[in-house]
Amino acid sequence: MTAKFRVNGRFARKEYIQYSNSVGIIPIDNNNNLLLIRQYRFAANKSLIEIPAGKIENGEKPKIAAIRELNEETGYTGRLTPLTQWYLAPGYSTEKMYLFLATDLKKIKNRLAMDTDEMIKLIRVNLQTALKKCIRGEIEDCKTISGLMLYSQLNRVIPNQN
Repeated sequence: MTAKFRVNGRFARKEYIQYSNSVGIIPIDNNNNLLLIRQYRFAANKSLIEIPAGKIENGEKPKIAAIRELNEETGYTGRLTPLTQWYLAPGYSTEKMYLFLATDLKKIKNRLAMDTDEMIKLIRVNLQTALKKCIRGEIEDCKTISGLMLYSQLNRVIPNQN
């Protein structure tokens, strides 16, 4: 889409993508491991390590979307705590992501089907290893890096929150 708007007394034109809001989940298992996923991303033309995440469907509340995405992508459910919300790419997209922490994880017997374009592998890793992967460039997804860094800081400020 293209929008014309006024800023600083001048008119400007900007192209942007109107995109659905989304959720991201930082799942922590009972052994304090993160449940991350590896999935192929067409735009990057490679598989990336990410936190579970996905689009909020029409009329769906962010927490319900997070429960659904956690189920679909990991096969788990858990207690969700809202952490923050942020724009993923405000220079060109309207998408806002709602980030949740998932604790008290339990394996689901009747897992929801993944989307047809998803081929996901579950990865368990401790926080320190995940942070090292971020720093070394092995985790390249910005929502994942930001979420893990935020969770790391929350763990320092509020120890044993899960």
